[in-house]
Amino acid sequence: MHIRTKSLPLSAKLLQKNFNLELPTPYNDIVLPNAWEIENKSFININSSGLKVSYTDPDENKAIIIRANHPIPLECVIFYFEIKIKNKGKNGMIGVGYCTKKNDKELGGSNIKTDYIYNMLMPGQENGLWGCGYHGDDGYSFCSGSGEPYGPTYTVGDIIGCYLNFIKKIIFYTKNGVNLGIACHLPDDFKNIIYPCVGFKSQGGSVEVNFGRETFKYSAMTYEDISKISNSNILTRLKDIFRKKSNNILILKDQEKVHLIMGKNENVLVNLTGELTKSLEKKQISQGQIFFLMGEYYNALETLTKLLEIEPDNIMALRYRGEIYYVMKKYKESIADLKKLLEIKPDDEWATKAQELVETM
Repeated sequence: MHIRTKSLPLSAKLLQKNFNLELPTPYNDIVLPNAWEIENKSFININSSGLKVSYTDPDENKAIIIRANHPIPLECVIFYFEIKIKNKGKNGMIGVGYCTKKNDKELGGSNIKTDYIYNMLMPGQENGLWGCGYHGDDGYSFCSGSGEPYGPTYTVGDIIGCYLNFIKKIIFYTKNGVNLGIACHLPDDFKNIIYPCVGFKSQGGSVEVNFGRETFKYSAMTYEDISKISNSNILTRLKDIFRKKSNNILILKDQEKVHLIMGKNENVLVNLTGELTKSLEKKQISQGQIFFLMGEYYNALETLTKLLEIEPDNIMALRYRGEIYYVMKKYKESIADLKKLLEIKPDDEWATKAQELVETM
């Protein structure tokens, strides 16, 4: 099923309307993943939107990995998506992550359609072919065949997110809006095409994917969270950057999602961060958010710490710094920030869940 629309991602026309920009033609037709792709639907049920998929194979020794309908564009800097577990199935063996495309030769010349991989392995378990996955039945993270304990298990109702940063080469997962920490890294020389994917080895298992049509549970990857404090400053500065660097970088707002799209010059990411923060020198929470989004965790930590020295009760700064400390495996510092946040705002759902997670480490 191919679902290709001009509204996903946000079209050049809307960017021109919002920013009065002359945008380069090559970016106008960038297509992002927006549904599951399944040509051979044996033991698979998929709804008309292409977003909800169920697995029905009665053979418990087999597994299936289903890819998105489009790869993540090579121009992407950061990509994120989420799945909601609708039914854990018989044994809860569901995995979510990223995979590369197999061709017919790699499949042994079989008649299996290459839009999904049908064998006994789950995302991240294949040797010799890069892939990664976070598995719900045991909480393990797998990458290129190797697995290790990573996070909590997940089941019906849980929302699992997958973050990919091509520049920093990091992948992390989220559970119900809480960052679980860096799971694995892309190889330094990685050049393969990557697809979001989900794997099943559980009869009756069912998930629904969110590629950005709905607001993400992990608010750090939503436009709303970024714009909550510094909308006017960022947009004003972006307008200037677009005019200067329109051939290098775009930021596309797809519903409530922020996509970072860049050209071939990787230094543009650093330049963007620098230029944005120049105009926000007195708004350190905005700087911290931008650094965090870009995966510049040490810069984000330094910026947020300076802010908290001035405003020790800044809720957003405590939240982001607490998350950064967790990513850095500084659990005591993370718990301290989360406890203080909860003292200020006792009903904060995210902080409560985050503290519960960190205290298990």
